Amino acid sequence: MRRVYVGKTKDVFAMDDGRILLQFKDAVTGADGIIDAGANQVIGEVAGKGSSSFRLTLYFFELLKKAGVATHFVGEGSVPNSMIVMPARSYGLEVICRERAWGSFVRRYGKYVQEGAPLPSLVEFTIKDDDRGDPLINSEAVAALGIASREAVEHMTKAAKEMTALIKADLAEKGLELIDIKFEFGEIEGRTVLIDEVSGDSMRVVRDGKVLLQNELAEAVLG
Repeated sequence: MRRVYVGKTKDVFAMDDGRILLQFKDAVTGADGIIDAGANQVIGEVAGKGSSSFRLTLYFFELLKKAGVATHFVGEGSVPNSMIVMPARSYGLEVICRERAWGSFVRRYGKYVQEGAPLPSLVEFTIKDDDRGDPLINSEAVAALGIASREAVEHMTKAAKEMTALIKADLAEKGLELIDIKFEFGEIEGRTVLIDEVSGDSMRVVRDGKVLLQNELAEAVLG
């Protein structure tokens, strides 16, 4: 097994059998000293955060698997806080599904919407490009630039809404409200599937009006 990529919150290892191992880290992202899972800069570490991300991702991948959602997930890894996945070609996009106006959405459209206003499972695409601030891109441009086919874009949009509904309902049973969630998709043998992780690093969840941190979300979901 060899490390092939050092990420902000995960390291990526190539396994001898061709599969990939993702190991979650305690690193947190944010800006101006405030933790924000949607930020592009690592601002420190929180003890146990890697474990929380790992356990939540296992939980949500199992939830999606039972619903028949295609993912790259294989199973738990042999080293702490790691999971084994199938190699995939990432589209280099984040697909965000918004249930309420929050964060960057309000910063962009605050003239028209107040924070917390309900949204109709609104799907946005952004390009994973830290240097350019993860710019928004519309679905037509994704296809026109050859980032993904029109069929893949339609699949990602539909899948994001369906997965959001599943996760939102599961959280609601625990007294939690999903505000927004981001997904990453890739291609395996010509098929578009969910890749990366599904954890507190990829969603905002509120309880009693407060956005939960990763460890708080893990405790609320997993007990």
